[in-house]
Amino acid sequence: MSSQVTTRALTPVEGELLGELADPGSPGASRAAASRPGATTEGDASAGTTASSDVPPRRTGIRALLDGGPRGFIRGLTRPGALGRHRALILGTAGIVALGAVWQTAVGLRILNPEIVPGVGATLAELVRLVGLPGFYVTLGQTLLSAGVGLVLALVIAVPVGLALASSAWLRRLLNATIDALRPIPPIVLLPLAILAIGGGLGFKVTLVLQGALWPLLLQTSYGLRAVDPLQTDVAASFRIDPLRRLFLFRIPAAAPVIFSGLRLAASTAFGVSVMTELVGGERGLGSILAIAQSGNNVPRVYAITIITGLVGLAIAFFFGRLERLLLPWQEATR
Repeated sequence: MSSQVTTRALTPVEGELLGELADPGSPGASRAAASRPGATTEGDASAGTTASSDVPPRRTGIRALLDGGPRGFIRGLTRPGALGRHRALILGTAGIVALGAVWQTAVGLRILNPEIVPGVGATLAELVRLVGLPGFYVTLGQTLLSAGVGLVLALVIAVPVGLALASSAWLRRLLNATIDALRPIPPIVLLPLAILAIGGGLGFKVTLVLQGALWPLLLQTSYGLRAVDPLQTDVAASFRIDPLRRLFLFRIPAAAPVIFSGLRLAASTAFGVSVMTELVGGERGLGSILAIAQSGNNVPRVYAITIITGLVGLAIAFFFGRLERLLLPWQEATR
């Protein structure tokens, strides 16, 4: 059987359309090409090229602020994301510079008595001179040593006791009154008792540092372990995982962010208490040279040591913040 193809004559409209599509330069062909998905006419392409060449490349971050001139720079400081990842550092530095300018202006205009509040220049000169002395680092090391030993002892005591408190409601009821009575006592109040019982030396400072750093770490450890979702331990128990492995594999990792917040607070407290014991008790360290400068009426040195103490405390907070990001990466991802 042979197949036959039946043809018919084209209508005038169909013939006109086919003629326009066959001729690429005709208006109908241009419209037809533009109607196809993803098609771009020559005029549109040239217009897009011209538009893209007229628009300057967008600049972000510090480069965009500098290109905007002084007024644009000031406006850009408040724009979210304008400074990129260095926004906090730049704004913090700008705040310190502004505070220094206000300080120097107030001293220069004698709003503040120069005999009580020295100028920024005199304070920074004394700070540089102190940092350049080799014996200064020995003094700083003595303060950090007592703070570090006291913090380690607080950690060794607080974590097991906090675990016991979190695991036993009976033990919490037994010790809550004792903890509530001892926790509010400032370490400086115990200083005379420590001198009588221990005397001077490193043990005297470590005892007071331990008293100050223990409580935030203990309470945060107990709270963090009690706040762990019971479903996690129940699921682990259903798989017949022994209690010790459940503790280290589930409870402690889940409570680690809360425990670490207590560790950061305890570290700052330990450093502050160490300086305080040296200042009041006369032990060697930053506090002792601060007391000597105060008794000798060396005002620029008093301010310089105070600034150094603040910078060291800031460095301690930065160190423990970085340590937390390193040891608890999942906590950083959820922020």
